[in-house]
Amino acid sequence: MDYVFQFGILKEYAPYLAGGLGYTCMVGFGSIFFSIVLGLFFATLQISNNKILKIIALIYVDIFRTVPLVCLLIWIHYVMPILFNVGGSPTQSSIIALSLNGGALACEAFRGGLEAIPLTQNQASLSLGFSRIQTILFVIIPQAVYSVLPPLTNVFITNLKNVTITMIVSVPEVMFRAQELTVQFFRPLELYTGAAIIYILLIGSFSYAMRRVEKLRKWESI
Repeated sequence: MDYVFQFGILKEYAPYLAGGLGYTCMVGFGSIFFSIVLGLFFATLQISNNKILKIIALIYVDIFRTVPLVCLLIWIHYVMPILFNVGGSPTQSSIIALSLNGGALACEAFRGGLEAIPLTQNQASLSLGFSRIQTILFVIIPQAVYSVLPPLTNVFITNLKNVTITMIVSVPEVMFRAQELTVQFFRPLELYTGAAIIYILLIGSFSYAMRRVEKLRKWESI
């Protein structure tokens, strides 16, 4: 193989690649926030006593956990404007797609944590005059949060890595810029290596931060 790895081009265009971090963080952390909201909401529905609400939550999880993210993103960005005359920018469509997918995954993580809380906590809360909703919001969820941090971290990391898929709708994040430069200079190995290094640094820093959060208070069985 005659290909010679040129570190010079990687050094020269590293600032341009890093410039895509803004979009990567916008889509990645934006989808993480909405994944938490959707995951908590549908996990709460799943542990409710209402069968209809449980079915709604199950349908949501089964659909958005199984549909390939690429298909979901294309459908949201290109098909919805055609069928329903409703659309958004590539960044908005990407956040929606990643949030729907991440929310389904986060829902299962939250459900496991919520169901792990002993029944006595519900009984004690209800005996003190709390309603069912108040019990979930102020008693169950706060206790469950720390127990689900490890699986949730995996979901969040998946969200960040999945940002690379958004280049198919032209979100100018890191991988999109690497592909853009590759078309111009035909140096894919150097440029994709640079993109990989940036993602490793970003996700590595995020993982370290989440480990620090986990150590703030270790979850213990009640």
